[in-house]
Amino acid sequence: MFFPLLADGAARDEAWWRQVAALYPAPPDAIVNLEHGYFGAMAAPVQAAFEQAVRYTNEQLSPFVRGEFTRTHVDILRQRVAALIHAEPREILLTRSGTESMQVLITQYHGLAPGDTVLWSNLDYPAMRTAMRWLAQRRGVTSTQVTLRLPISDDEIVGSYAQAMRQAVKPKLLLLSQVAPANGQQLPVQAIMALAREHGIDVLLDSAHALGQVDVDVQAMGVDFAGFNLHKWLGAPAGLGVVYIRASQLHKIEPHFGDDDYPPDDIRGRLHMGMPPIGAILAAPAALDFHARLGGTPAKMERLAWLRNYWVSRAAQLPGVRILSPLDARRGTALVAFAVDGMRARELQQALLHRFGVFTVERNIGDTDIVRATVAITTQTSELDQLVAALTVLSGEANT
Repeated sequence: MFFPLLADGAARDEAWWRQVAALYPAPPDAIVNLEHGYFGAMAAPVQAAFEQAVRYTNEQLSPFVRGEFTRTHVDILRQRVAALIHAEPREILLTRSGTESMQVLITQYHGLAPGDTVLWSNLDYPAMRTAMRWLAQRRGVTSTQVTLRLPISDDEIVGSYAQAMRQAVKPKLLLLSQVAPANGQQLPVQAIMALAREHGIDVLLDSAHALGQVDVDVQAMGVDFAGFNLHKWLGAPAGLGVVYIRASQLHKIEPHFGDDDYPPDDIRGRLHMGMPPIGAILAAPAALDFHARLGGTPAKMERLAWLRNYWVSRAAQLPGVRILSPLDARRGTALVAFAVDGMRARELQQALLHRFGVFTVERNIGDTDIVRATVAITTQTSELDQLVAALTVLSGEANT
């Protein structure tokens, strides 16, 4: 069953969103899950499509996978994703995660020479920071961190990247997060990419946390390279990612381990994954359909912003609680980083879980650790009340 979104006040319509939540698996009674940034739950229609796909594949086996699946279903999903991000199907490569997508772009980028500089920030995803440092070992480049101290404004972010580009020796490559995974901040990526173009720097855009909760238009944004996943904010089965490479820039990403199954101008040669995530690929169109029926990214963006502000507006008033994410809907997302003075991040995360039954996650931002809470469209206000009540107790204990 589906329900039309209300034209006005949809984000605050608790009755409507409870009906939406009923289309998802019921959460465990003992735990309030506020770690929806890892992957999202499949709605009932998507889970049904996934289970059917697994059964069918298990029955049909290799004749289906080597035949119809490879010839038809992979391209169906490539076409759907291309339409979603305003790209061409030939610019879309399916992967198993956002991490794998970005590793393809980072490790197979071949426009580097010893003495060049690559740039990344402490707010980028840890595995991506590792891959950028790896380039120093394998390519002889200088791998330089751009340090962004939270909380931070757009102007400060742009200024930090501008300074790093000016100071870098032969800068060639920049890793840039559209949404910072640690605190959910939307970075001013178009301003930063414009600066990069002035310096002749290619930008690898990490959009793992963008697609589904933030508008993505690779043409309007002028994106050349990007990595996504479909299992965070689009609700596809876990284990499904996407690489986007503008067709005119494909030559800058090497074929995967010299892959020659495809011609050099075919993006599919940039990853030879062996056995693909068959069930996830077959069920993903159902997730895209469900996403659209809920009102698409605009509806999710509005609801997630309302839920985030519902708890953050109160938590920010507590003594000793520091919110390290922006509240402005244009700059924030469902992910919120916070800290409590007098408590280490690990201590805070464990206290929330074991004393109050609230599951969050500890994240690293280079020189420090924070706790991150992430709402989903299925999150109930009562769950957020439980988080605020827990923070009230913990901040009081830590600051007496």
